[in-house]
Amino acid sequence: MNEKTDIFLSVVIPVYQSASSLEELIRRLGEVLKGISRQVELILVDDGSSDGSWDLIQKAAVSNDWIRGFRLSRNFGQHHAIAAGLDASGGEWTVVMDADLQDLPEEIPHLLSKAQYGYEVVWGRRVGRTDSWHKKLLSALFHRIFRYMSGFPQDPAVGNFGIYHKKVVQELVQMRESIRYFPAMVQWIGFRQGTFDVEHGQSSAGKSNYVFQSKVRLAVNALLAFSDKPLRFTVKLGFVIASIGFIFALLTLVRYFSGSIVVPGYASLIVSIWILSGIILMTVGMVGLYVGKIFEGVKKRPLYVVAQQT
Repeated sequence: MNEKTDIFLSVVIPVYQSASSLEELIRRLGEVLKGISRQVELILVDDGSSDGSWDLIQKAAVSNDWIRGFRLSRNFGQHHAIAAGLDASGGEWTVVMDADLQDLPEEIPHLLSKAQYGYEVVWGRRVGRTDSWHKKLLSALFHRIFRYMSGFPQDPAVGNFGIYHKKVVQELVQMRESIRYFPAMVQWIGFRQGTFDVEHGQSSAGKSNYVFQSKVRLAVNALLAFSDKPLRFTVKLGFVIASIGFIFALLTLVRYFSGSIVVPGYASLIVSIWILSGIILMTVGMVGLYVGKIFEGVKKRPLYVVAQQT
């Protein structure tokens, strides 16, 4: 976009342990946003950082009337922090991006330009990703499994970075489920969605704030929240095992009445017990995971708690 518009543009950024990148991020966003529109706001949501990120957010908000800051009472998670930012967003268009400078502020005008062609959502599709090979491999594996389990088309090159019309944001704000995975929620809402190839920046943190356990937990929660196929698999598995057991029972009866069974087999008995016990425990555990998520949902606790705002 080559000239300023009257579009009210909001930018929502979840912040966690991002003190090293915040000042540069805010400076670059200021240069970009002021060149796009006369009405802009930057919403920074500190998700329980302990590295001084909140102090930087407060300082920036005092010096710039277009910056607003929210500090959550603890670390609720990236996708809950995004929800807090969207709740506060008032723009006709809202950009969601990360704080580590991998999502480049300079790409925002391109996303907005693509949105003018009738899209309500434009995802930033990261080309030339700067992540490590194992992170890209795990990401591709997760998205392939998630696509199969949920039926949602998921591109490993697409993350949270994108621009969303207020119609989409209004629907997202109404979705108050405790298990949140932002890209899948946007996919579920629908509307016309497109992608735009964006450059992927180098992380200022050097390493991801997501530890491996957090990634696994996010992946499991996303699968449980958007797919019931694991439960369907257990039903199919039970049916297959029951069918095999029925056939085995018939063969055993035939062998018994024909006199070919003299001494019962110890090995087959032990193997059957171990296999069936393992499958039963696996099935009960799978059901237990879903029951646990239902338990979390029926509490109807708030998605986040704001401790301070500026």
